Amino acid sequence: MSVQNIIINEILIEKSRFSPGRFLFGLSAPGSVPEESSYRRLGTIHPIIVCRDMSGQVHLIDGAKRIYFAGLRQPGISAIVLTDATPVTDIISLIQCDKRNEIDQSVINKVMFICFALSLGAPESWVLESLCVPLGFRPYNDFLKDCGRINNLPEELRRFCHEKKFSLKQILNLTHYPEDVLSQLMSWKAMLQLTASILDEMASSLKDYLISHDKGMGDFLSEPEVHEIMGSPLGHRERTERLRSFIHKKRFPVLSETNKRIEGKVAQLYLPKNISLDWDRTLENKNLDITLHVQDIEKLKDLLDVLNSDAMKEAVKGMLDEL
Repeated sequence: MSVQNIIINEILIEKSRFSPGRFLFGLSAPGSVPEESSYRRLGTIHPIIVCRDMSGQVHLIDGAKRIYFAGLRQPGISAIVLTDATPVTDIISLIQCDKRNEIDQSVINKVMFICFALSLGAPESWVLESLCVPLGFRPYNDFLKDCGRINNLPEELRRFCHEKKFSLKQILNLTHYPEDVLSQLMSWKAMLQLTASILDEMASSLKDYLISHDKGMGDFLSEPEVHEIMGSPLGHRERTERLRSFIHKKRFPVLSETNKRIEGKVAQLYLPKNISLDWDRTLENKNLDITLHVQDIEKLKDLLDVLNSDAMKEAVKGMLDEL
């Protein structure tokens, strides 16, 4: 290790093999630097840290903002130059210290930094002990494999997980769904109100529907109702609920038709607002919940008369038969 004056234009910054840029979200833009006065006051311009590989190329490890600041005034900069023989674990530790704030922004950034370390050839045993545990994970047998599966998610989805601060479990759930399904849902994110649970539900139902009917994503997108929903002037929340309902109907056609028939029977009763009927819409339990909402004791007899009517008994029997 030595301190040398390096020509700035010869330093690989974004293309440095040690740049975590394609792994982490929320990194500052290369040209985003603090005010000049802060550099003068803190005296943190020199040196930067680089590594010279066997071919002579210089890869930046730490100091992108300092390079930008110095480059506005001079062609060279002082640098601590590490050799190619420097243990990669030491270099990763330096990068972790430099990018600590960015890494800690989200669970997926932590996972992606682990993937970054593995991509540089860090031993799995070292990653598990020196990265996973300090980053707050409790590694299990297939933890690193799961990190790899997360790394293979579409970039836009990974960014969404970062922005919404998804948990590890929520992110892992998404790795079970096809890329085309996930990518399509992400292309709609500006038009929908997506949460972790809604995204998981829609992806799961879409996946199962396409597989069970031997269809592709293009077949689903060609459905007239999909065009109508996504092209409607509805608000984000209402559009999301309509799309969820449509996907659910496609996935569970029998279930949806049965619920629709039961809803029709309830509607035909013209029940007063003080009486409500509910049932398990998964149709797994043969049970009707009949609820009275009483604010005036004088109206109780009228409500009980409605419940005891022949029309009510016939409707309840029909609904129980459906269940």
